[in-house]
Amino acid sequence: MKFKKILFSLASFGLIGASVQPLSADAAGYSDVSYKYWAYQDIQFLSSHKVISGFGDGTFKPGYTIKRKDAAVMLQRVLAPVEPVIDDIVKTEAAQVQSEAPADSETPVPPEDPEAPPSSEEPEVPVDPDGILDMNEKSPGFEAVKAAVDGGLLSLKDGAFMPDASLTRDEMAKALAAAFSLKGTKTSSFVDVPLDDPYYEAIDAIAYRNITVGYDNGKTYRPLENVTRAQFSAFLSRVFQQPLSYEVRANGQKMEAVSTIEEAFVRAEQYTNGTIHPTSNKYKSFSQEIASEDKTGIKSGVLMYNGMERKADFTPEFFNHYLSYSTPEGKEMSMFDTFIALGRTYDGGEFVESAKNDANYADFQAYIDRTFSEKGLLQNLNKAAQAKGQKVNVYISIPYPKNNGAFIDLNGRELANNVYSRYDIVNWYMKQVEKKWSEYNFSNIAFKGYYWMNETVRVEDDGLLLSSISQKIHQQNKFLIYAPHATSTNFQNWKSYGFDAAFLQPNAFRTSVSNKVERLHKAFVNAQIYGTGITMEIDSYGLAQAPEGVETFTMYTDFAKRYGLDQKGMIFYQGINMVERMVTYDSPIFQTWHRQLTSTFFSK
Repeated sequence: MKFKKILFSLASFGLIGASVQPLSADAAGYSDVSYKYWAYQDIQFLSSHKVISGFGDGTFKPGYTIKRKDAAVMLQRVLAPVEPVIDDIVKTEAAQVQSEAPADSETPVPPEDPEAPPSSEEPEVPVDPDGILDMNEKSPGFEAVKAAVDGGLLSLKDGAFMPDASLTRDEMAKALAAAFSLKGTKTSSFVDVPLDDPYYEAIDAIAYRNITVGYDNGKTYRPLENVTRAQFSAFLSRVFQQPLSYEVRANGQKMEAVSTIEEAFVRAEQYTNGTIHPTSNKYKSFSQEIASEDKTGIKSGVLMYNGMERKADFTPEFFNHYLSYSTPEGKEMSMFDTFIALGRTYDGGEFVESAKNDANYADFQAYIDRTFSEKGLLQNLNKAAQAKGQKVNVYISIPYPKNNGAFIDLNGRELANNVYSRYDIVNWYMKQVEKKWSEYNFSNIAFKGYYWMNETVRVEDDGLLLSSISQKIHQQNKFLIYAPHATSTNFQNWKSYGFDAAFLQPNAFRTSVSNKVERLHKAFVNAQIYGTGITMEIDSYGLAQAPEGVETFTMYTDFAKRYGLDQKGMIFYQGINMVERMVTYDSPIFQTWHRQLTSTFFSK
């Protein structure tokens, strides 16, 4: 297949959740940790910051259990104000090799052992470190152990620290929760960690922070199991991949800092124009602005549904309402600079990751024909822009290539569904789009790139597929963008897949959503953490339903102003034709929405 010709480029990319790395790359050069290993990124992260290192033979030995004193040394390193100069962990002593199963990875594969019994032993109260019976000042790691015991991170038992004993999962939870002042919500429900377990609060805290996901689909935690070097790397790395606290501001001025996003939700609403901002930590910096990683320069894009879900034909007059508006003083102002052709449905199915997606080559071709037709989006947009003397940009959506069922090509041949055939249909589709575009001498619209139709990257092969598709797109000097939904899987890895911009959906616009304020704050915080833009949203309201959307759209525009989205990248979800309705419907609500939209994003 054609796809096999570019296997060299596929080999340049990791799978889902992994950064783009060469196939031969091992974490920090460790011969036994390839880029495919479940904790590769975590080991790479900690090694790069000299928190953990390998063995003299060039290995990392990820399955070796970690000793209590070694855990203390690493905790001292990450908690120190500056990188401490400490002798490396003693690496010559024997350590028990544990199962290589990716415990506590995003997709845990637990060993076949029976469930570990719940911890019932009361943690020891820290005592004077000078009284550690089995260590002295000359013992390896003594200073780190002393600090860990003194700070309540690790405990003594009968006056002994047992430095060479393996660290257990309950001890690890306690150490992390104490070291980073982590608190939970008392909502975790591991069956082997009851509420009266002395380690419950610590385990609940790291579960709440997504530092652990447990085993058996989150049912068990296995508190008494020993922790491997890979597992400890994963736990400690996850601490630093997220903010450890949040700053609450009012009109740009810092008011206070809180430890959880839930506290920040409450506090931000106590202030006029309250906003929430992630605080950077020792190893990870978080932007304080929206769209900091956007490579496209999109300021205001609008999603234009042009699949079978749209019944009406396009006309130049339709686009007039999206290209410009008139101020009360009669001045004409430009509006959207980018138009995104979004064909969600085809005849009989959906172009997204869905059981209703059975799209074949003919369905992809039909969407191309529809997009370029005389009554389609592109020709009419170009005519409208030409009449107004404006030039705007266009992105054309890529239908999601189904991941089940054979593909039927235009000659009626049946092609087995795999990552190669999925790439082939997308590659063929893009060539047809570019060929069709070249047939038209569009004067006032510029083809800037593609929009990935699906709103999440959930299937493992999709990460591989996107990496190769984006490489192909970039070779044509075009961009690839998408709009992940609020709970999109692997959203944080959007740059690794080759996207040039992402526009996170708050998904707070539905009337059935009760926590709209929290959803909006969370979306804007995540947009800062991950460098994305935001998708503004409004439903396709009719006149009778319009009152239901008044409060929500006001919230959206208010938050856009609070967080400075009017100066950054956004795209606008407006159902089929909500902006047109704002202008043409005789309704004070619709007219108010239009003023809110234009005054927020287009008045400057």
